Amino acid sequence: MSQKWVIPTHSVRVSKRARRVTIKVSAYTGLEVVIPIGFKKSKIPEILRSKEDWIEKSLSRIQPEDELTRPDSVQFDLLSEFWRVEYAGSTGDKAKLVEQDPNVLLITGSVDDPVKIAAVLNQWLQKRAKAMLVPWLGRLSEELSLPFNRVSVRRQLTKWGSCSGEKSISLNRNLLFVQPHLARYVLVHELCHCLRLDHSNRFWNILEKYEPKARQTAVIMRDGVDWVPRWAQV
Repeated sequence: MSQKWVIPTHSVRVSKRARRVTIKVSAYTGLEVVIPIGFKKSKIPEILRSKEDWIEKSLSRIQPEDELTRPDSVQFDLLSEFWRVEYAGSTGDKAKLVEQDPNVLLITGSVDDPVKIAAVLNQWLQKRAKAMLVPWLGRLSEELSLPFNRVSVRRQLTKWGSCSGEKSISLNRNLLFVQPHLARYVLVHELCHCLRLDHSNRFWNILEKYEPKARQTAVIMRDGVDWVPRWAQV
């Protein structure tokens, strides 16, 4: 008889923006469950047990010894942007971020807490990524005649993108840290999944019509986590 799985220590966060339950794992916040308002917390253990394999693999990948620090700058290779980050401590238990010209991010409030700094940077990253990736996917869809139904942009721990059987595409917001030709590959890859969901030779043959070096690029993207700063992995 297999040993009963013990649910790891985890935190639960209620989010006004959440439309479904999301499980997050990071070296700094550990295992976190984000739930919509009104969701019954009694259902969480069952959900965690259903994701047992994914949770164990994700927890084994994180490196607690890696210290989270305040970044001095943010560089988006996809947008050819470089932002300098400045800090100005003030009263309050929250951190706030304001864009200033030229290409300066001013963070005020609780600026001595790297986790809170990461939180506001990730909120800003989410908005930038959605503004860039959603219309780009739409343009590629029309250009290549590869239709999809819906698109979302979110943080994904182990994937650059995904596509469902309903042709709903999800893109990793950390694509902003990737070079343009590599990010384009990810978007086209997911659009091709709208034609075929598997990774069979037939799928790769379809993808290579649009991305001739798709197989080589896929290998490069496996190490892509190295391009993403620590704060964006929280």
